[in-house]
Amino acid sequence: MSAYCRASARVGIHGMGRRSFSVLVGALLVASTFTLAPAKVADAASAAATCTSSEGPGIPHPVSVAAGIAGFHASWYGQSGYPTLCPGARSTATVAYYNSGSLGWVSGRMGQVAYLGTWSPEPGQDAMTPLGGDGTAGSPSTGWPRYNRIAIQPAPYVGPGQVAWFQFTIQAPVVAGTYRLYLRPLIEGAAWMEDYGVFWLVTVLNADGTPPDPPAAGTGYTFSNVVTSRGIFGTHLIKEQLSQVTVKTLTANTTDCTSDCPVKPLAQYVAENGAYAGINGTYLCPPDYVQCAGKVNSYDYAVYNSNLRKWLNYGALNGQNGLLAFTSATTCSTYRRSYVFYQAQSPVVAGITNYPLLLQNGAIIDSTAEQGGSQLLKGTKGAIGVDGTYIYLVVVTNATVTDTAYVMQALGARDALNLDGGGTAALWIGGGYKVGPGRLLPNAIVLTKP
Repeated sequence: MSAYCRASARVGIHGMGRRSFSVLVGALLVASTFTLAPAKVADAASAAATCTSSEGPGIPHPVSVAAGIAGFHASWYGQSGYPTLCPGARSTATVAYYNSGSLGWVSGRMGQVAYLGTWSPEPGQDAMTPLGGDGTAGSPSTGWPRYNRIAIQPAPYVGPGQVAWFQFTIQAPVVAGTYRLYLRPLIEGAAWMEDYGVFWLVTVLNADGTPPDPPAAGTGYTFSNVVTSRGIFGTHLIKEQLSQVTVKTLTANTTDCTSDCPVKPLAQYVAENGAYAGINGTYLCPPDYVQCAGKVNSYDYAVYNSNLRKWLNYGALNGQNGLLAFTSATTCSTYRRSYVFYQAQSPVVAGITNYPLLLQNGAIIDSTAEQGGSQLLKGTKGAIGVDGTYIYLVVVTNATVTDTAYVMQALGARDALNLDGGGTAALWIGGGYKVGPGRLLPNAIVLTKP
């Protein structure tokens, strides 16, 4: 327990009921800052003299919260302000949670002790963050209980109707930028409690004290209703700067396979490659299709395995399928017919074929006459697109393949390839599925940080 937690226990904070706590905090938040739990920011010794760390105003508690809910429950109850830090500097952060359940939180007892855990989308559930940790799993050593446990309850017992102030140290990375730390309370060994979307926004200055470049607008995961000339379509989108990610196309098989091919969930592709985002790949022949007897989990499309640095189903390149190929981390090419690429034999770092190509140079490719039955029906459809600056991983609901082309165009993609959808559709980012998990996959596409 930190020195602060011992001090606040002496003044009786952890034993206060909700009403008396509210009166006290109301008096202390005149300047919208948590004076009871001040966040102390220390400049890093290596930072330039002109760089000065600071902290924004605290965020006061809500007017009312739920109480007496059966079981373990927690309601967010205020937090200290977001810090602006020099590279390597540290800041003490504080967040209050009200025990809105019927059971007390007991320190030292598995299944009863409350922690704060890392959460999605940044860095992801139980994932390491560059903002703090215990020095394991690549995390900085800032005194956290574990690399994925940000803080433990500060009092031996926090009963129903009482408030706990969790406190932890954040360390600024050396690279200027904007970072987020999402957190969620849990009872270790029992259950995660409510997710209120609590996070810390940490701005890291340049060494000379100047602000970092602003973050790219519109990146990350979003769900929106995209308006097109063919209608409005619910769309799950992961949009990232190509310069900030590495695209990997991957296969579960290491040699060509025609039946009973190896498969795994998208989450496994993500975990095995240290990725933070991913989407399902090509059409496949699933085991629940009668017509797939004798070719279960096979796929009739060429996929470049970025880890093995070779094509699987190489012969399928010499065909009619569309192709999206990355010739470098930020440069890619699209082909309506993959045999054009096959004739050129260009080296790639990632590549996947499927049918059909949706967009090329911003124009929609009309392939309706060549499409099969399920492609013409409305359902869940997947797609990958690029525009030279961004990559788009997309799952569209209640759409045909042609509808999906219009959605990709509306999103801003200039080149796009159709992927599998329906019961196979899977989209993952920051520690969890946004769509899926869907079927087990013989191939997938993931994004890693370079």
